[in-house]
Amino acid sequence: MRLSKEVEVLPGSPNTLIYQGRAVVDLGGKNSSVDVNAELQLATHGHMDHIAGLLKNSKRKFIPKEDLWALSLMGRRVMTYGFSSKDSSLFTFDLIKDSISIEPGDSEVEVVKLPGHTPGHSGYILGDTLYAGDAFFGKKVLEGFVFPFYLDFWQAMESLEKLRDIAKGVNNLVISHGPIQEAKKMRELLEYNLEYGAKLVKWVKEEISTPSTAEQVVVRVMRRLGAKISPANVFLNEIVVKSILAQVGRAEVGDDGVIFVSN
Repeated sequence: MRLSKEVEVLPGSPNTLIYQGRAVVDLGGKNSSVDVNAELQLATHGHMDHIAGLLKNSKRKFIPKEDLWALSLMGRRVMTYGFSSKDSSLFTFDLIKDSISIEPGDSEVEVVKLPGHTPGHSGYILGDTLYAGDAFFGKKVLEGFVFPFYLDFWQAMESLEKLRDIAKGVNNLVISHGPIQEAKKMRELLEYNLEYGAKLVKWVKEEISTPSTAEQVVVRVMRRLGAKISPANVFLNEIVVKSILAQVGRAEVGDDGVIFVSN
């Protein structure tokens, strides 16, 4: 889909942005096999579905320095699941099995720091387009996972507030996992994500009216919304819930492990 004379987006999960045919952002997922002869490969952050482009030959490659953990298999597992274990089948979202070697360098595009999803998660402004990566998500993604994956939920909300202002100054706004739409609708989707984040905090607080573990909170909220539950999704969502609970609840040790109660 062409957004302007200089900007094209390849739909996928993530969506891949191509600028002037020579700079590519987040070449991953089903787009990994696309043959793009790019001078510059950019990754918004280190998650496995966003970094396949860094395996491609190009003059320059860039990933935020805070996400250089992505260059090792263990680093990717730990930052995704909170732990690693050799050859375990539990790591179903681990799509790239190799380590990656790059030489980080300055890029010609504007880097917008949007931490929360990962420590170094960043957006890129190329011409009149802002590629916001995983700073926020499409409604179907939120419905499927329930909890948007943020290592630091609160910092992610601050990044969305920051994006709200930046988005007013660009003609196109693109995210990795969600629809490709005109800027007005994407700004509305950003607002939806902010409102959804506030609802998540409310639901989590309601679940610790009685002492509960983070896993129990995850399962109850997912069941409340009728979402499909799997061990992998519970692992991922527990990280987000712990980030929320660390601020709105009080942690204690009980017979079931660490439990959280209302402040």
